[in-house]
Amino acid sequence: MCFSAPVSFAAAALLIPVGVYTLRLAWQSDRRLLGLAAFPLFFGVQQFIEGVLWLNLGGFYAEYTQASALGFLFFVYLFWPVFVPLAARALDERPLPRRVLLGLALVAGVLGLLLYISLLRGQAELNVSIVQHSIFYQHRPLFDLYLGDWVVRTLYALVVTLPLLASNTIALRIFGALIALSLGLSALYFDHAFTSVWCFFAAILSLVLMRLLHAGAKQPSVGLISSPSRISEAS
Repeated sequence: MCFSAPVSFAAAALLIPVGVYTLRLAWQSDRRLLGLAAFPLFFGVQQFIEGVLWLNLGGFYAEYTQASALGFLFFVYLFWPVFVPLAARALDERPLPRRVLLGLALVAGVLGLLLYISLLRGQAELNVSIVQHSIFYQHRPLFDLYLGDWVVRTLYALVVTLPLLASNTIALRIFGALIALSLGLSALYFDHAFTSVWCFFAAILSLVLMRLLHAGAKQPSVGLISSPSRISEAS
């Protein structure tokens, strides 16, 4: 499989308008869905940044290679681990899950900030290169030194998938299952460039949300964010 600047820019060109459309759907139907609806837009921005990184690696603005890599990794280490639990929390009215998801977002935010600061300060010795037609982000984040790469990856996977898989919202469970599958395939077959490849797959999978949100907007009675217990109580 080959990735390149045109592929990243094409993904961004597709995802950003889709994200605007899904946000519009959520705004008009149920604003609790706004976090979920924003996934394609933010993934599109992330893919655009990686497209710029591809160009910089090719010599376009080589002096900004590190800056564009840090822009991409901001989403990886800080944005998604916080945003995913908060988006799931907005769709869950159960008190305990809401508290758990808020706590998870706070913990992930603190740890993500520590990891990202280590990159900004150069403590992680970030090196970016092209390996087998994919971008390889070579660095040793703070916690990798103590836990090991696979342990950190597993913890990260749990943070960005469990809030989705444990949701009482069918749209989130479907999306979470697809994200979990993409994580597993990326780890198995693209270990040389796991971060870049998985983010690309997750970005493309976010298009599924357009279909789910569109169906919910057309048929509000389906109840994208209504739990079975609430439906039975309403009846």
